[in-house]
Amino acid sequence: MKTKKMLAAAAAALLCLSVFSGCADKKDNIKADPADSGTTGDAPAESVSEYYNAQPVDTGWEWSNVEIVGGGFVPNIIYNPTEEGLAYCRTDIGGAYKLNKDTRRWECITDFIGGDDWNYMGIESIATDPVEPNRVYIAAGTYSNAPGAIFYSDDYGANWGIFELPFGCGGNEEGRGAGERLQVDPNDNSIIYFGTRADGLWKSEDYGRTWAEVTSFPTKGGYTEEGNAQGLTFVAFDKSSGEAGKATQTIFVGAAASDGDYIYRSDDGGATWSGIENPEAITAEGDRQLLKPCQGEVSTDGYLYTSWSMMMGPNGAVDGAIQKYNIATGEWKEITPETTLPCGYNGISVNPNDPAMIVCTTLDLWSVMDNVFVSFDGGESWGSIWYRDDDNNMVNNYTMDISSCGWLDWHGQLKPGWWMTGVAIDPFNSDEIMYGTGATIYGTTNLTKVKEEPVNIEVRAMGIEETAIFDFVSPMPNDEDAPDLYSIMGDIYGFRHQDATVCPKEHFGDFRSTDIDCASLDYRVVVRATDEGKGTVYYSTDAADTWQEVETLPEGVKRAGGGTVKLSADGKTILYAAGVAGAGVFKTDDFGKTWDICEGIPSASQIETDKVDPNKFYAAYDGKVFISTDKGGSWKELTSLPLSSFTMQACPDAEGDLWINIGSGLFLLDAATGELTGMTADMQDCKALGFGKAEKDGDYMTLYMLGQANNEGFGVYVSQDKGATWKRINDDAHKWGNVNAVISGDPKIFGRVYISTNGRGIIRGDVK
Repeated sequence: MKTKKMLAAAAAALLCLSVFSGCADKKDNIKADPADSGTTGDAPAESVSEYYNAQPVDTGWEWSNVEIVGGGFVPNIIYNPTEEGLAYCRTDIGGAYKLNKDTRRWECITDFIGGDDWNYMGIESIATDPVEPNRVYIAAGTYSNAPGAIFYSDDYGANWGIFELPFGCGGNEEGRGAGERLQVDPNDNSIIYFGTRADGLWKSEDYGRTWAEVTSFPTKGGYTEEGNAQGLTFVAFDKSSGEAGKATQTIFVGAAASDGDYIYRSDDGGATWSGIENPEAITAEGDRQLLKPCQGEVSTDGYLYTSWSMMMGPNGAVDGAIQKYNIATGEWKEITPETTLPCGYNGISVNPNDPAMIVCTTLDLWSVMDNVFVSFDGGESWGSIWYRDDDNNMVNNYTMDISSCGWLDWHGQLKPGWWMTGVAIDPFNSDEIMYGTGATIYGTTNLTKVKEEPVNIEVRAMGIEETAIFDFVSPMPNDEDAPDLYSIMGDIYGFRHQDATVCPKEHFGDFRSTDIDCASLDYRVVVRATDEGKGTVYYSTDAADTWQEVETLPEGVKRAGGGTVKLSADGKTILYAAGVAGAGVFKTDDFGKTWDICEGIPSASQIETDKVDPNKFYAAYDGKVFISTDKGGSWKELTSLPLSSFTMQACPDAEGDLWINIGSGLFLLDAATGELTGMTADMQDCKALGFGKAEKDGDYMTLYMLGQANNEGFGVYVSQDKGATWKRINDDAHKWGNVNAVISGDPKIFGRVYISTNGRGIIRGDVK
């Protein structure tokens, strides 16, 4: 039959296609930078300076996020010292953000990065220009085993140039809280320095367009942690040693070395360098000699303030120090705050308008909670957000407002943070700091009163979305109370979003999940398979307000590996394919009190349920599609396809409509007849398919696709004619880095689509 021939041809074409890696290729979206003035110094030939056009195009859709707020590690926040309200932050896997002065929400400025360049979504460092605040620079690279890049912008991140580096960055590696490694000379802002992890000190003299190694710099570091080079950890300028338009003369660079000097100094604008004698406490006999410099800032009264840690972390920092260096005399003084528990120190910030005001953070006080210290006398004395009284009791010196992000109260264990590697004093408001944590950004409103009253701490991460999404399902609207979305993700487990525009108050449970499903005829019944050494099944019958573990697992199935789980349309039968090789597919009609193996289908079968008929289940393996019409009790072969690899999805409101995705095309299988229909002649690739509300009542559901059609490049596509034609609805300003193979429309709201990412949360598109 014709469809068999079409499918065979499509299968052959699939073998010629590369695996999907993101929305559009970088080279499709860059052009020669008109401001490029050529290479400065001895930049490697393979490094190029190019220009990203990140301006949005009106496709009829607007893009935002499902509101989770934070969810991932924010290693540092960077204020601009000369433009009030201008601030940036960097994340370890989710790109860079700029603070909107009017809304006080963060806006991602790296969404132009596509899947081919997903590695750039881990941000090693950010530099904001103190002379021309419109200029901003990013050192990008999630992992150092792939080349990184320097991005430069002269319009606050609306458009970007790129200089491709011949080495990697480590935005998601150990030591990612160090910095800032990238810094602009405050006297001659055409000069930027970058301290790399394994390739020495690099310099640009043309606003980041071209870069070359500073060959006079004496070290590349040499210390590694968990196999990751730490290299040069910060660059700091003594602005008083230069004048406007001329290079700053005194520059400091921190180095995570295996031995020898840890801080280097130049007093001739970087022409020559010499090591500074290490602080006495660091070089003394014993473990403290293993401390490494993490961050450094120069005060306007002539001191270099530095933070030190044994293990740069964010884990394992069992000792640390705060050290103060007199630039004029060359003398060190230890000013470490008194703590009763061993810990590292990482974040440090000096008030540019009050050089005696210093803020620092502890690192890795997991057993209690990390602390924020503030000094108003150059480190002679300290206040803090918590302390020990004379009886060694812990006293909280703070109040917390998490009303904008209620899930931060982790089962009643609300803490002001952990993994606190970055802290910054607002240069225009000494009462306000922002500091990053492993899950969010917090800020203060009354820091200068720390010794008089509790410090007010509130969530400042609105707009940041840094979660790694595994799966989600948008329930059918059985009644007006149906939520917008159920989701599962890394680290913070998952949520019910009653409203996708509102941050949930609670997250799911204590275990990560590998799969989630919702009964199409009863949104209140939800099921998920869990991982993390407790591979089992949880279910809810009250729309995820509460969860119960199934009473037993199928015989012979161990608690490992997660697996796949599906619900019958009415939610009364669970189909479970355990994440253990050869375990088989099982069914239960009593939430796990008893299980039956699904005889008649291979043990490694892919499973799906009909979304209209509660009695129908589907399975597929090695090209064969099977059907059960008695809730998995018995199975028969429905059809056999001339290829072994494909995925299948049932249309949520059309009984027996089973969509077959072979990667290079989509086909519709009629479960009643076994007939296949080829749906799209102009599709080149399909990574994922989803269903949403039709524009008009009675029409077939709207189809959404991650893929490529009409030779328009990879992206997000919509079809309103049952897959006959497709329209791309995202543009090159909205590619979101590492996009996962999960997409869904919302069956309640026409034009709304949800997209899974690894680091940018759940992208939400809405028709205008």
